Amino acid sequence: MTKSTLVEILGTFDTSEQKRLIDFLQSPWCTAAWQSSEPVALVSYIFDNLNRRQPANLYRDTIYGHIFSGKPFVFNKLEKLFSGTLKEVRRFIQYEVFTERCLPAEEYLLQADFLRDKGVYNECDLIYKKLEKWQQNRQKWSTREYTLNWQIEHGKHYYQSLVYQKRGDQNMRSTLDALEALYLSERFHYTFMLLNINYITPTLSPTDISELIAASGYPPQSIFFSTDLGSFLKDALVVLSKNDLPAKEFNNFCIRLNEYHPHLSDYLYSHFESFAINYCVRHSADPEYRDVLFRLLKQRVEEGRNHVDGKISASEFQNIVRVGLMQKEFDWVWQFMHDNRDNIYGSQHPEAYFQFNLANYWFYTGNFDQALTVLLTAHYEELQYKYSAILLEIKIHYEMQSDVLPSKINAAKTLFFRAKQIAQGRKKMYSRFADFMRKITRPKTAVNRKRILSLIRELDDDPQIAELYWLKEKLGQMLMKSR
Repeated sequence: MTKSTLVEILGTFDTSEQKRLIDFLQSPWCTAAWQSSEPVALVSYIFDNLNRRQPANLYRDTIYGHIFSGKPFVFNKLEKLFSGTLKEVRRFIQYEVFTERCLPAEEYLLQADFLRDKGVYNECDLIYKKLEKWQQNRQKWSTREYTLNWQIEHGKHYYQSLVYQKRGDQNMRSTLDALEALYLSERFHYTFMLLNINYITPTLSPTDISELIAASGYPPQSIFFSTDLGSFLKDALVVLSKNDLPAKEFNNFCIRLNEYHPHLSDYLYSHFESFAINYCVRHSADPEYRDVLFRLLKQRVEEGRNHVDGKISASEFQNIVRVGLMQKEFDWVWQFMHDNRDNIYGSQHPEAYFQFNLANYWFYTGNFDQALTVLLTAHYEELQYKYSAILLEIKIHYEMQSDVLPSKINAAKTLFFRAKQIAQGRKKMYSRFADFMRKITRPKTAVNRKRILSLIRELDDDPQIAELYWLKEKLGQMLMKSR
């Protein structure tokens, strides 16, 4: 019985949910239909063995002997008990979901439907007045609220047509407007998601993007676009569909996004924020875009949106540290790293992630010996950190003018070539970095101004390379020395 649906579902319950389920099963709502306390005994027995991690006690014969001790064997008796108990557990789940997640407006709407069918029209009128007040405040509305808004208008239309004989546009137009608002809000949501994905993995042609924008703005005379949210979403779609937006204009959009934060659902705002961060990353060679990127990441940290249950992912931790170091915000980065030292989650222990980022910190602050020492103290299994550590080690040896630099570059090139667990695009960026380091470290490059300018143009023409910002910085320094 260890693989039964009942055991599988009960295995997901935490301690507080276990207690509430037992109380639920002992309530008159459930016990009135039962002749015994066997379902409570069964659930308690399963919870006890799951909590003690003793699945061996959950086999058929063991359970039967515990629940029906001293009673004669009856064929299919245990199976029927499991089936009946599972039905009650599912009722409990429905009850939990309703009580925890149901909005007050949803409860009112259910009451209105019930009272309408019973003919209690005075109470029904009062409930719809309460619902109208709820509809007036549209801050942080998401799919759920727009759906409920339409359901309210639909229910109101049916109620008024039935009771007050109101027909036509008097109460049907608002239902259509609510349905249109639901459609457009969802249309914008999925369009933003597509554009966001397209920034990471380009799949949409300029024509596709134009068609998406045009379709999302239809019908242009919709009441939805006269609202603050509708107007903002329409303008935002045009802004975020451009690939070559000046940093100042993009920063103005980010400021406006922050102002509209109270009006956007957390889910929709997170998509906008993710889109803005991805956009800045793609333009991070521009110092002004890096300023915007750091401000976005810093605000995200200070408002706690990058933590899940008090933890931050290893990849996001690395990205925040890297951008902060690029902006020379050393004090802020140091504090951020130590505040989250034990809160980094991934496939490795948090300390390994911390040590890599600490090595990166020492590198950016010019303590190259210390950076190398810290870097080599940890073993990096997670691919993002493994390859980032290889790149960092090469950069450290370059800054230290180490004799082992050529061999490190060659070893990295071979490793990148043979790597099978990374995406082709990322693999190409790593391999190109190794090739570019070979060009930079050639003795003639440092004294050949034309050669340096040629390498700078190469990066400008094709910026798809790992450590682009650092490479440009090194070439700029070489160019200054070649005068």
